[in-house]
Amino acid sequence: MSPPTVAARSDGAQARERLLYAALRLFAASGFERTSVRDIAQAAGANVSAVGYYFGDKAGLYRAAFFEPLGDHCQGEMPAPGTVPLPDLMHGFFRDLLKPLKQGEAVQQVIRLHFREIVEPTGLWKEMIENELRPQHEGLVRVLCAEFGLRKADMELQRLTFAIIGMGIHFFVAQDIVQALAPEVMEGPGAIDALADRLAEGALAMIEAERRRRAAQPRPARRRSTR
Repeated sequence: MSPPTVAARSDGAQARERLLYAALRLFAASGFERTSVRDIAQAAGANVSAVGYYFGDKAGLYRAAFFEPLGDHCQGEMPAPGTVPLPDLMHGFFRDLLKPLKQGEAVQQVIRLHFREIVEPTGLWKEMIENELRPQHEGLVRVLCAEFGLRKADMELQRLTFAIIGMGIHFFVAQDIVQALAPEVMEGPGAIDALADRLAEGALAMIEAERRRRAAQPRPARRRSTR
């Protein structure tokens, strides 16, 4: 492969990235309808036609800005119940969940865009729920059902699942608060890995507390025979 071709591809990748992050910033600030392709191209120092070349159209660019900056942020499939020790599973779960936080400011912009999508929906939030959030939730439900010997999740198990996932989600939605109060908690990849481990330990404690609560519940009285 000749050097000019390599350089052209490199320049093309950089141009696409500039458009992507300019779009992310502007869409997060103003939303889909109030952000023009011309505004994005100007902010990225690119020609308007470059949007069509790299993303097809404005909707394609919005979709890329909504999903791509976090990289391969969709967690892998949860291991089948019983195949991985629960402590290892929970540590892996939170390490994967918090991995995008290592990308810094881009994550803040993505979260802002996701909040705006909830208020001004284009359909991508619903898609994210179905393709990413639901599988994550249902995978953890299956693991917890196996832990408690349940064939189907009851209300308490659903509450526990939301509480466990919510501990991790908090550090996405409350990044500004964390930065204002204790920035060292998320300062660098090592701090984020340590945070993931503490959350895993907290989740294991919650699971154990639920186990004790269930064990302490009185069993339903057997019906007496009428014979």
